[in-house]
Amino acid sequence: YIWRGNAITGSMKGHEYCLKHYLGTHSNVIGKDSDDHTEEVKWHDVAPVGKMDLVVDLNFRMDSSALYSDIVLPAASWYEKADLNSTDLHSFIHPLSAAIAPVWESKTDWDIFKELAKATSELAKTHLAEPQKDIIAAPLAHDTADEITQPEIKDWYKGECEAIPGKTMHKLAIVDRDYTMLYEKYITLGDNIRAKGLGAHGNHYMCEAEYDEMIESNHFPTRELDGKIYPSIEEDVMAANAVLHLSTLTNGKLTVRAYENMEKKTGLDLVHLGKGSEDVKITYADLQAQPRRYNTSPLWSGLMNDGRAYCAYTYNYDMLVPWRTLTGRQHFYLDHEMYIGYGENLPTYKPAPKPEVYGDLKETLKNGDALVLNYLTPHGKWHIHSTYMENLRMLTLSRGCEPCWMSEVDAEKMGIQDNDWVEVHNDHGVYCTRAVVSARIPRGVCIVYHVPERTVGIPKSQLRGGRRGGGHNSVTRIHLKPNYLSGGYGQFSYHFNYWGPIAPQRDTHVIVKRMDKVVF
Repeated sequence: YIWRGNAITGSMKGHEYCLKHYLGTHSNVIGKDSDDHTEEVKWHDVAPVGKMDLVVDLNFRMDSSALYSDIVLPAASWYEKADLNSTDLHSFIHPLSAAIAPVWESKTDWDIFKELAKATSELAKTHLAEPQKDIIAAPLAHDTADEITQPEIKDWYKGECEAIPGKTMHKLAIVDRDYTMLYEKYITLGDNIRAKGLGAHGNHYMCEAEYDEMIESNHFPTRELDGKIYPSIEEDVMAANAVLHLSTLTNGKLTVRAYENMEKKTGLDLVHLGKGSEDVKITYADLQAQPRRYNTSPLWSGLMNDGRAYCAYTYNYDMLVPWRTLTGRQHFYLDHEMYIGYGENLPTYKPAPKPEVYGDLKETLKNGDALVLNYLTPHGKWHIHSTYMENLRMLTLSRGCEPCWMSEVDAEKMGIQDNDWVEVHNDHGVYCTRAVVSARIPRGVCIVYHVPERTVGIPKSQLRGGRRGGGHNSVTRIHLKPNYLSGGYGQFSYHFNYWGPIAPQRDTHVIVKRMDKVVF
């Protein structure tokens, strides 16, 4: 399932390998598997081609991922649904409001998942009628006691230590799943929130009164399930109001309560930061009237009292609240065993290895006026990820495609003039686009802003048998930086979307060559 993302083109580093091994379709890969391989898992000399039997994409537009999917569930777009929109880059919450009903067969994201849950529950009555026990592997998490579990790197798999879940290895949890109740649980807000409270980023707060208010107040709809009353989140507006009611950012009483808990945790005077916001209760209707600035909250590190602009870490700096690190301070020296081993314990200069070391160009020949360049993919200039990329006005700003930027010196060496068509290629794939020659780009570097769609402005490659050129990730592959595999030690502990193994691609190298003939 793909939801709210352009995974196959936008997120998938090694896009052409994805096409080959994940989907089993045509690709522009010419790279060969390395003779060196891992010993910890079973190795197959011939990698499977076409691993996925079914790809389902939930999408509001026919982007590149949708084109490669077997089933596309049409989702409502802006002005067709109720939703909440915010970011950690500013301090306002915006609503998405339905000016019209979703067009033709499209549904809101909330309703699509509701229909999937309902259909799954009906099937489960036949195929999974009894509750099932599920074993979940979970990482050693940031902001928990897991942060002090692994001061040394020892591998239980190799017998260096005892395998203890949650200490010397990942956590294992047993979860009871009743698939026949999946739909009812989807549209009902369960009472675990009342019993266990909520929190994030090392903060916690109880919300029994607020949960009870949702049941007792006429302002919130309810549902009866097995003789017990619960708050209902059957519709998207109900879910939005539940989020707003139970968040410290939009419910002032919870803001104060969270600061009270942080006072106990830190021994500092913090409650005054939430004073004056006790009466703040922002609802979805309030947001429809006008965007609202959310409360100062310990869940984020900025202070916004008295109209102050949001700035990260002012909470730590002004109030002396410890940073969420091993020592509570900002670190220049990192004493983790793995960082010391890789020489990354201090920020020091290291010259980049030569392009040959990275293995991007083993099979790729450099013929004629072509250069090997370091390939960079910054965030898009005229679109947000791939959204708006094929918008006519945005395309007008970017020459009708996502061009390849290069320096004047490199372009002259390759006989490339501004706006010429070029092929950016290596062993992993090829991207065909126009050239932008600019004095702002340093020599030895080329830039393709992410994420170009394969739906517009992509000619066929002369170098790869007349197949369509790919996107910005067609010439990348997955490089795991080993330091980021560290965990269970202070700030080196997993947190979703913040700390974990990533696939940096800044050390990708390509050959750029002028195209003699352009065929669409």
